[in-house]
Amino acid sequence: MKHLKYLVLAILTSLTLISCGRIPSAPTPINEDGSVSDPNVVSDVKQKWSPYVVVHATGEAMNAYRDSLSLMVQKGRLRGVRVEINKGGAGLNNPVIKMIGSMNIEMVGLIDNLFLFDNNIEQDVGQIFAAYPEIHYFQVGNEITTILPKNGPTMTTEQYMVVFKRIYDYVQQRYPDKVLLTYSTLGSGLRGPTELEKMANLGLTEMSPNRVIVAINAYSPDVINKYFGVINGPLRNYRIWVLEAGSSDPNTHMSFVQTQYDKMRDYLRAERIYWYVMWGGDGPPDDGYSLIKHLGSYPNYWKSPLYKLLTDSQ
Repeated sequence: MKHLKYLVLAILTSLTLISCGRIPSAPTPINEDGSVSDPNVVSDVKQKWSPYVVVHATGEAMNAYRDSLSLMVQKGRLRGVRVEINKGGAGLNNPVIKMIGSMNIEMVGLIDNLFLFDNNIEQDVGQIFAAYPEIHYFQVGNEITTILPKNGPTMTTEQYMVVFKRIYDYVQQRYPDKVLLTYSTLGSGLRGPTELEKMANLGLTEMSPNRVIVAINAYSPDVINKYFGVINGPLRNYRIWVLEAGSSDPNTHMSFVQTQYDKMRDYLRAERIYWYVMWGGDGPPDDGYSLIKHLGSYPNYWKSPLYKLLTDSQ
């Protein structure tokens, strides 16, 4: 019956969105130099933009990140980023994360999915917190039920909640200043809302709304409206942060912000929306989401029309 209730709410929400004309707009007219001539578009995008971005903390991007993130901060377009803390490699001593922290940019530290399979997860979390005392918010895994096999193992929502509760209890006792975020759900149809409902039933609603934030990844209008029931039902007391959102076509980056950011605020109650991604590489599949590219050409790296608009460098 709960699933039916959420389905009805999702359908009603979809009809409301259609009646309001809230559908993605056509690609924004962009000049050859990547600038936008329409002052209404410029004003609208700047007004609706959420000053948060996902950053892949890779060393080869250091100089370009220092340059581009500094400019966004200077222009008032950036307050915080999400960075991944990898298991192995530079995980507990990542110079890019340290550099961003030195710029007084708030960070959400994404704890790599691979950590969640360790028997000594509390010890891992303690080491992560010790390595990055400047980070206040930590997301425990990301898309762990749906991630592609080539990117690592998966676990069920039930398995995840056992681990999440262990981490929550440990953090409650040892680190009262830290706030946890759930893994971001992702999937077609009602998969995401169903997973959130499972999390609520498996103990999430017994955890303090002051110590846990619900995370969602939202790329599609069809996915956004299907969360309406669960986040306004059992999870109504919890903050919602969208940890990934964006368009894979640079020509529609701005229209995505114009049409989808308000929808996420209205129908997901999203306090924050993190654009995916600052730099997703220079080749498929993530490069289309990038605000900057071709970092080997620093200081003359490519800047997307959205980045240029936000930093007034058009």
